Amino acid sequence: MSVLQKAKKHFHSLNSGELNSIDVPEWETKVYWKMGGLNFAQQSKVIELTNAGKTAEALVEMLILRAIDADGKKMFKQVEKNEIMREVDPDIILKVVTAMNDVEEDVVSAEEALGN
Repeated sequence: MSVLQKAKKHFHSLNSGELNSIDVPEWETKVYWKMGGLNFAQQSKVIELTNAGKTAEALVEMLILRAIDADGKKMFKQVEKNEIMREVDPDIILKVVTAMNDVEEDVVSAEEALGN
């Protein structure tokens, strides 16, 4: 197996990890996401928006990319981005995306503490 094949295998294993979630009573639902699993193209889109000073749009992009239901299906579509930007409470979007980032940071911190 080549190094590229091993690297791809590792990346795909991230997508089959456990689900994390946050209750969102304002939306009468629970939002799920998987640890990691965003490819570089997806991450670069969020980074570009952030670097361009479009933080709110970057948050919505992250929500669209990561939010899934309990069955692993995307909760939002890219074509809904403008609607989300204009008609969804930004405080709730921030709450959800912050929860997604906090869980990942906690895992990285724990792994660093364990020397992994």
